[in-house]
Amino acid sequence: MQILLTTDIFGETSHVGEIAARLQERGHSVKILSPYAEPRSFGDEDEAYAFFMRECGVETYAEKIRDTLREMVGPLICLGFSAGAAALWKALACPEAGCAEMAILFYGGQIRAATELQPLCETLLVFPAEEPHFSVADLIDRLQGRPDIFCTKVPWLHGYMNRLSGNFDQEGSQKTLAWLDELLDQPSRVTEKDVFRQLLRRG
Repeated sequence: MQILLTTDIFGETSHVGEIAARLQERGHSVKILSPYAEPRSFGDEDEAYAFFMRECGVETYAEKIRDTLREMVGPLICLGFSAGAAALWKALACPEAGCAEMAILFYGGQIRAATELQPLCETLLVFPAEEPHFSVADLIDRLQGRPDIFCTKVPWLHGYMNRLSGNFDQEGSQKTLAWLDELLDQPSRVTEKDVFRQLLRRG
């Protein structure tokens, strides 16, 4: 399966490379898309955020994704993290997204500013336990139940999959990667009621 992986504000890092390598070992073809033209190094999240907003922003990132989707031939699965998730949400609502069969978007908080959009593929939204600037529960209520939209809230915080984030959670990251392995091996499970069961199972 082809996978398009859109990164968060840190861009293409060694940790993102490790996730891509894990997916490739399972037979998937992975294309990493960063908001930046080349890898960047940041001292902390505040520096990364300031640079992202100054040099790119979610809308510009979404346009970059749309340009990439125009060049790709399906079937395609999209994975997005944080800013990459929000940008994918915008891009997947456009005709260029016709090659995408499924999207899995992690802690895309800026989706709240574009809830009127409807991705053209089945979309799983994985939200963190809480966000400092809005109610996760309220956002899920606005999205859950719409056609091909499936939401869940995990017990970890925004950025838990990224080692460079202050909210990185080793257990949460490992559990999520194991869940992804299983789901990407059987993408038809996306519509099952218990699609998040393994991810949310305790212990």
